[in-house]
Amino acid sequence: MANGKKKQPAPKKKGMSARAQWGIIIGIGVVIVGAIVVNGIRDAADDGGAGVVAREAFDLPNLQDEDNPDNRVRLADFAGKPTVVNFFASWCDACDEELPAFREVALDLEDEVNFIFVNSQETGDWKPMAERNDITQFTLAKDIQGTRRNGLYRDLGGLGSMPITAFYDADGNLLDTGRVPFTEAQLRRSLETLQLIDG
Repeated sequence: MANGKKKQPAPKKKGMSARAQWGIIIGIGVVIVGAIVVNGIRDAADDGGAGVVAREAFDLPNLQDEDNPDNRVRLADFAGKPTVVNFFASWCDACDEELPAFREVALDLEDEVNFIFVNSQETGDWKPMAERNDITQFTLAKDIQGTRRNGLYRDLGGLGSMPITAFYDADGNLLDTGRVPFTEAQLRRSLETLQLIDG
């Protein structure tokens, strides 16, 4: 060594600090959460189509003709007779059990009461349930907006469970909302109690 000094070894390169590693992990987490939120908002806003989900002024896509923007299910179009709106989803066993009762009462009272069936919070295919219970002969609507395409359901006070049924008078005023499955006798009794049909 020229000056009698020993050559110092080069300093060891340090790895990334723990703080930097945590910063990267948190950053990735923020990006993932942001993507989930944005996709959820997009799903809620776009999936299901346009319309109105107000409980006394709803305007929903017709479930059997979703590609036709002019084919709508509007509460106002059913004025003049009481209207029963029953919500169903393919995953709802209680809905599957009560739909035959609704079909029978709807057929029996077709001249006195409107029946609308609304597919809401759907995660699968609604058609097999509707066909199995023979409700495709009635008006079928698709719920929209909300967190899971359940905007009207939510506006009626739905909290996640199904089924739910809304009862309207002939002027479109909401009289009651049932949050339990109905038997045929219970459905008829509700219609009588609400004075929507003669007892």
